[in-house]
Amino acid sequence: MASRGVSTLKFVGSLSLGLLTGLSYTLSTLTLPTLLTLPSASTASRAFTNLTSVSLTHVRALAGISSSSFLLAYLLSPRSQRHPYLLWTTLFVASAGLSDLVIGAARTKTVAGSGAAQRRDRKRRDRPMDASYEVLGASDRESEATVSGEEMDEDVNGEEVRQQMEGFMTSQVARTVIAGVGFAMSVVGIWGDGVTDTVVIEM
Repeated sequence: MASRGVSTLKFVGSLSLGLLTGLSYTLSTLTLPTLLTLPSASTASRAFTNLTSVSLTHVRALAGISSSSFLLAYLLSPRSQRHPYLLWTTLFVASAGLSDLVIGAARTKTVAGSGAAQRRDRKRRDRPMDASYEVLGASDRESEATVSGEEMDEDVNGEEVRQQMEGFMTSQVARTVIAGVGFAMSVVGIWGDGVTDTVVIEM
């Protein structure tokens, strides 16, 4: 009965890891390149924000199910059947989750620094060249409203959105590779377990 439960955990872990690998692959090769072709920076930014929030929720759920299944399968297995590949696969799943955090944090710092520098350059360029003229109060308010409106439009910078998408794509490629290695290891390990059980039954 315990062996059946362990086999179920291994199957659930491999299935979740396969779905995680496929999701990361689809995001990096199909979805994000399509978003990069959108003509409007604001539209691309909204679509990218929705995509990241939804995809990360599914990725974390699949990674949690997969890692917990393999770890429980290792802990519940008899001592003679505690194969190291279960721990290695758990480690690969955890690394796939951490790769997004590490690459994303480094990329965010780079994007934030370049974005702040670009905004400072724009403010310098947008300063009035001739400050010696007297301006009425009404015209001051109109100019301030115009500048604030332009700044709100410039908050969505196409270059910054593109850099964020490319950083997210890089993290998804890394996650695909790591999760793919873990998935291949789990499939080979489950196949090896089946062969061992067959040999024991025949003997």
